Amino acid sequence: MRSHRLFSKSILSIAISQAALSGFAIAEESTTLDELKIEGRAITELDQEITSEDIEKSQANSLEDLFRDKSEITSGGTNKVGQKIYVRNIGEDSLNITIDGAEQAAGVFHHAGRITIEPELLQRVEIEAGAANATSGPGALGGSVRFITKDASDLLRDDQNIGALLKSTYSSNGEGLKNSAAIYGRTKSGKTEGMIHISDSSHDDYVDGNGDELTGTELDETLGFAKFKTQLTNEQSLSLSYEALEASGNITYKPEWAYHATENALSESDSIRKTTTLNYQYVDTDSDLIDTLVTLYQTKNNLDSIHVTWGPSTGYVETYGATIQNTSIISKHELTYGLNYREDLSDYENGDYSEAGTVSGIYIQDTLEATDKLTLSAGVRYDQYDLTDVNDNELSDSGVSPNLGIKYQLNNELDFTANYAKALRGPEVKDAYKISAGVSNDAELKAETSTNLEIGFNYHKDRWFVGAGVYHSTIDDVIGTELPWSKVYLNLEDSIESTGFYLDASYSISNLTAGLHFHTAETKAGDDIVTRYVYGSTANSIGDTLALSLDYEFSNTFQAGWSAEMVKGMYDLEIDVNGSSLEFDKPGYAVHNIYAKWLPLDDDQLTVVLTINNLFDKQYLSHAVTADYTAYPYYDAVIGQASSGRDIRLSAAYKF
Repeated sequence: MRSHRLFSKSILSIAISQAALSGFAIAEESTTLDELKIEGRAITELDQEITSEDIEKSQANSLEDLFRDKSEITSGGTNKVGQKIYVRNIGEDSLNITIDGAEQAAGVFHHAGRITIEPELLQRVEIEAGAANATSGPGALGGSVRFITKDASDLLRDDQNIGALLKSTYSSNGEGLKNSAAIYGRTKSGKTEGMIHISDSSHDDYVDGNGDELTGTELDETLGFAKFKTQLTNEQSLSLSYEALEASGNITYKPEWAYHATENALSESDSIRKTTTLNYQYVDTDSDLIDTLVTLYQTKNNLDSIHVTWGPSTGYVETYGATIQNTSIISKHELTYGLNYREDLSDYENGDYSEAGTVSGIYIQDTLEATDKLTLSAGVRYDQYDLTDVNDNELSDSGVSPNLGIKYQLNNELDFTANYAKALRGPEVKDAYKISAGVSNDAELKAETSTNLEIGFNYHKDRWFVGAGVYHSTIDDVIGTELPWSKVYLNLEDSIESTGFYLDASYSISNLTAGLHFHTAETKAGDDIVTRYVYGSTANSIGDTLALSLDYEFSNTFQAGWSAEMVKGMYDLEIDVNGSSLEFDKPGYAVHNIYAKWLPLDDDQLTVVLTINNLFDKQYLSHAVTADYTAYPYYDAVIGQASSGRDIRLSAAYKF
């Protein structure tokens, strides 16, 4: 197996040895966990958030790890290249996904995921579920997912102007090793800061809960990241970041499916994402009318594969874009308005196959504190989509997407919310591998539109928080093919409708914090339950999901916790394909994880984290992957990658 290891295992062993020599002393006086974080659903705020602390405790190294403790957003599959994101059962093709404001506009291969990310870099992840505000960006039929990377100041202590970090993580499942190094600093004035981060990881094939090897899951990854920020004046700031992430290995040709000797053989594959982002902000300190943010970005996703029969395939999707946004406070109004512009190019390099498209948008969102108890929000965006497809056909469509929200604060503890929103997504570039297969578009192809209606409440008193709500969303004029094998893209006759309920609860007392997230939804196209096999990156069906967590802080230097994801089975499901009826089940599962975090030097200079994921070695197929159709003739290769079994991860991070 090819390896790019930058450091030896000695980093981990030296750090752990130093930790052991320092002694394991739990302070007599324990301290309270951080103040309970409120995740209330409001008319102008995100729905859920994943913090860097959450990521550190889980030692996440994939999208599946990242979203494990959130019930409304999920990703599955052991092969990172094949993982796709679903928010309330709506897939990544119908979401607006950004990294520091840079839109990740399209996938390279429909059998792979749209995005790979290094969780260790992330300051937080923001999830907006369902069509919502005009500021969510174009194409947010099912919501938005925003990845925000760390700054140097996130790593520096208050009394520190330059620092470095060495970190090493060992994973038992797949014999994985990840090593990373970062150097970061700021000027004495604190006006300029920067960081450079590099990492290297590799692992062999994972094994599932039965102890069987998951062939085609081995992977090598390298990452280079640099970020620079400066305060040009009291009113102006500038940041520039560059990220290059490469994942390569002898994986299955269709990364979302399990290995099959003939239908899904191993393929030497190389997936690369490079993203450059410039953010400029101007805040007029003498006026509430000007708070301007300008984002310029370029991102390129590339996938190279060598199929045993067809030979090499190389495709990429490249995006250039800009967003200009300003916020003005006028009396009791907070107005946010701006422009979006994006150019996308999808190219299959083993032949003359390419598509080019543009998306232009203008939007305004107003939040009004009508009274002490009543807050109103209203907005609208207009988007124009233009596409020159692989057959040189010119397609275009445009439309208006309004939204309206109300929040009523009954008392200091309880508020009620109601939201109505529409979103639009016009014809866009298809994945690079798809356009090489003779696809075409219906001449009358028009934009998809979604409608989301949601009501809920938030209750917060003392250390209790409870939030719940119901929603109904519909995607009309779904762009797709009549069957998974059709090559003509058109507006499907059946709308995709979801009706769901969510519940969030948190409780904190002394050193203990408990969390609960629950989500249930029925998502159908006509009378049929949607499936990943038919709808791919557009929609899927996930069973009722309950995510639980407990965190306990024993002292200033030691914290431990438990989490569990429980997914209810879905049985006697049925899809019709080419006149054949395929019946299948999606069995339920419960996966438990534990962690312990230790600061042996009484500060954050050395951090040791032990995580055991899938504690009881559960064998299961995530509902976020393709279901099992292998019982049927001609479908013996159609099954997603099983999730990996027990994985013991031990990391040590040392700050200088």
